[in-house]
Amino acid sequence: MPEWDSFRLGRLPFALKLALSCFLVTLGLGYLVAGVNLYLTYHLTDGEPGLGMGDLRRAFYGNRENTKLASKIDGGSMAQFLPREGDKEKILSWIQDGAGEDGYKAAVKPILEQNCVRCHNPEGLQRFTPLTSYEEVMVVTQIDRGEPPQLWARVAHTHIQSIGLIFLVLAGIFSLTQTPQWIKAAVIVLPFAVLLADFGLRYLIKYAPGLVYGMAASGALMGLLFAVLILVPLYEMWLRKP
Repeated sequence: MPEWDSFRLGRLPFALKLALSCFLVTLGLGYLVAGVNLYLTYHLTDGEPGLGMGDLRRAFYGNRENTKLASKIDGGSMAQFLPREGDKEKILSWIQDGAGEDGYKAAVKPILEQNCVRCHNPEGLQRFTPLTSYEEVMVVTQIDRGEPPQLWARVAHTHIQSIGLIFLVLAGIFSLTQTPQWIKAAVIVLPFAVLLADFGLRYLIKYAPGLVYGMAASGALMGLLFAVLILVPLYEMWLRKP
């Protein structure tokens, strides 16, 4: 059995190199799709085109000067789904008048059923924020404090576990490359630390909105490390000369 210090990814059997390469490329494409999903989810949060710090701040810190429903329909990401003139104003007036149940049934419920409930229901794309009853709508007529802790916990525990497992596999493959040991150690450890920092900052933003820059930086660093963990093994398997 050869010594580990003489091991070369490029010397693996062709079929095994092909399998590992397909795996690495698939993970890379999956990460790119995750980036597209991130963009589509948050790029209109502040009502302006493009994904920026304003979108992330609005999503995770909220708009403390307004209710969540009002901030979403008045210049926010949901304004585009109220195309009929006067609908937005009716909902805003209802909120300002105290958000009573009678006003909800008379003016607000028909608007939501026509424009919003197809997604904001327990089976829809926005099932985490259903708007099918007065009680559910009242939840979003509170002051907008961004992502609720329950949603953060649901997203964080699944992503930390699943992405952590992906990093474990990538780190195992990367450990077989001819990269210097100190660089190897840093590239293997950093993704796990950055992953924890990213979701930790995502939670803490509701208390300190300036941390949104740290969260964005950790996300960018995670993407860079993901690329290194994929591209270096591919290079050594197919392009690096013996």
